[in-house]
Amino acid sequence: MLPAMRDAWQGTCANSQGEGMRETEPEPMSRGMPRQPGRVGTARQSWPCLRKLAALSMLLVAAACGDSTAPHPGDPLLQYEWYVQNTGQDVFTGVPGTPGIDLDVMNVWHEGITGSGVNVMVVDSGVEIAHPDLQSRIDSSMLRNFDPAAANPGDPTPPANGVAREAHGTEVAGIIAALADNGLGGRGVAFNASLGAVRFLCNGCQLPVNLFSIYGGAPFSQAVDVFNASYGATYDSPEPFNIGVDYTSVVIQHLETMRNGLGATRVQSAGNEFQDASDLDPALCANAMKYGVTCFSANNDPQRTMPQIVTVAAVNASGVHSSYSSGGANVLVSGLGGEFGFAANPYGYPPGPGLVTTDLTTCSQGASNTSAVNALSNPFDVPGSSINQQLNAGCEYTASMNGTSAAAPTVSAVIALMLQVNPQLTWRDIRTILMKTARRIDAQRVPVAVELASGQQYEPEPAWTRNAAGFWFDNLYGFGLVDATAAVNMARGYGTQLTGSMLENGGGVTLTEDGSGEPVPQASATGLEVDVPVSGPAHMVEFVQVMISMPQANPSDLAIELISPSGTRSVLQNAYNGFENDTTEVENWVLASNAFNGESAQGTWKVRFIDVDTREGEPMRAQTVALDVMGH
Repeated sequence: MLPAMRDAWQGTCANSQGEGMRETEPEPMSRGMPRQPGRVGTARQSWPCLRKLAALSMLLVAAACGDSTAPHPGDPLLQYEWYVQNTGQDVFTGVPGTPGIDLDVMNVWHEGITGSGVNVMVVDSGVEIAHPDLQSRIDSSMLRNFDPAAANPGDPTPPANGVAREAHGTEVAGIIAALADNGLGGRGVAFNASLGAVRFLCNGCQLPVNLFSIYGGAPFSQAVDVFNASYGATYDSPEPFNIGVDYTSVVIQHLETMRNGLGATRVQSAGNEFQDASDLDPALCANAMKYGVTCFSANNDPQRTMPQIVTVAAVNASGVHSSYSSGGANVLVSGLGGEFGFAANPYGYPPGPGLVTTDLTTCSQGASNTSAVNALSNPFDVPGSSINQQLNAGCEYTASMNGTSAAAPTVSAVIALMLQVNPQLTWRDIRTILMKTARRIDAQRVPVAVELASGQQYEPEPAWTRNAAGFWFDNLYGFGLVDATAAVNMARGYGTQLTGSMLENGGGVTLTEDGSGEPVPQASATGLEVDVPVSGPAHMVEFVQVMISMPQANPSDLAIELISPSGTRSVLQNAYNGFENDTTEVENWVLASNAFNGESAQGTWKVRFIDVDTREGEPMRAQTVALDVMGH
C-alpha cells in the first residue's frame, strides 16, 4: 500500500500494483452511522407526526404520478423519499427538511420519463440482484463479481457476513432504479432504467485489469451509458498523477469512445472528508475545523481531476451543504446526500434525514442488521422497534443511507432521464446541461476570512462566485443542486453536440533552472504569482487542469489558486487542509477546476501559491507549473 494513502474502508480492499502501473484503492463514499461504543443515546421518534405528513405527501405523489384510484399497488416508502419530493418530512428524525429541496423529478415522471432504455452500472461493493425491489431492473448481461472468494463471478451479490458496509452498493442501486408500483418499498429516481452491477470494493478486487474491464473493456460493460462510482481515495500528501501514463487516467479517457463515440459518463462522489478523515489522525483536520474549510478536497483523489468524471457533492434535506461533503474546484454539481438519519443527540453529530433506499435483505445483514444498530440509529433501521415492525419488518430497506455516495446516484439517475429523451447526448453535452440547469442554493453563504500572521485578511475557501461567462460556482456545490425537470427539458431540445475530446490549449513555466524553486512568501495573501500565457485557437472553457511540482512544500499550509484572464479566482487546493505538514517534495500534482466554464481560454492565466505559515518554518518553493485549458 502506498505510504501516503490511508483507506477509510479499514483494509477491506487491497491495493494492487502491476508492472509499470499503479492503482490506488477506493473507499465507499457513504458516511454511515457513527459508532460510539459505550455511549447511550435515544433516537427521538415522531411517528404520529409522520403519519399525518405521509397522508399529505401521498396525495401530492398521486397528483404528480397519475390518478390515485388507478389499479396499481404503489410504493409505500415513497412518501419518505424526501429527495424525490421534499414536503418537510423528518423521516423519523424529528428534524424536518425544507419543502422543495429535492430533485424536482415529479413532473418528469408525470410525462412518462423514467429512464427507460438507459443502462446504468453500479460499480461498488456489489448489489443483491435478487432483492425484490431490484431484481426486475437487473440486466443479467451487465454483472460481474471480482471477489476472489466469490462462488459465481456472474453474481455481484455481496457475501452474507453481517457486515453493514456490504449493503453500500445495494443502497446505491435502489436510489437509481428501485422498481415502481410493485407494492414494495420506495422507487428509484430512474425506476425503469436497466441496472448492471460490479462487486469491486472488496479484498483483492482492485487489479488494473479489472478496472479496465469495468469501464468498457469487457463485454459486460460495453453497453453501459452511465457508470456510478460512489467511491474514492484519501491521501495525506499530494499524490503524483502522470496523465496519459498512469493506468487509471488511460482507462478514464477510454470512456470517450463508448456509446459509439458519444462517450459514457462516470459519476463519482466528491468525498466525505470536509472536516473528518475517518481512520486518519483527527489532528490533521484541526485547522479545517477551526476555520470552517474543507479538510480533504475533492481534488485529493487524482481520478476526480479528469474531465470525463462528473464529481458530485452532497446537499442535505434543509438545502445546505451536507456536513461531511468535501468541497473542491473540480465539483461539477451537487446531488442529495442528506445527513446521518438520526435525531439531535448530545455528541455533536448533525441531525436530519438520510435517504430511504434498498438494503440487504433480512435482519442479519446490511444497515438494518441487529449487530449494526445502536441507540443513535434511526428507529426504521432497528429490528423490533415499532416503526421497523410497521414499515420494515423484513429489514429490506434503510432510512440512513447518506454521504456523497448517496448524492452521486441521484445525479446518475437524472442523467438516465436525460438520455431517455435524447439518446444522442455526448458525455460533454451531459456535463454542459447539468452545469446550465443546476439550481443555486444557499446563496447567502459568506466565506470565512482568516487573519494571517502578517495582519492581512485571506479567504481560504470562497463562496459563490460569478464567473465572466455569468455562471455561479461554489467549491461546496459546484454549479448547484441538480434539477431533473430543467435538465430533461434542456436535453429534449438540445441540438448542439460537443463531440470527441475537448480542445486543449496549454502553457507551462519553469521558475528556476537549477531546480531549487522560487520561494513562496510566507503569511502573504497574494503569495507567489506565476503568469502562464495560453494561446492557440480561441475557445470556450469546459475544464482546466494544473500540474504542479515543488522541491519543497508543507502541504497543509499551502493553497493553490488559479485566476483566469477574465479575473475569476478559483481555489484549487485550500490551505488549512488535512495534508501532513512535513516538508516534502511534490511532483506531478494535478488539480482541476470547473469554475471557469464558459469563459475564454485565451490570455494570461495566473497560478498563485499561498503559504498561510501556521508552522513558521522555512519558505516553500515552487519549481514548475503546467496548465491545460480544455474546451470548444
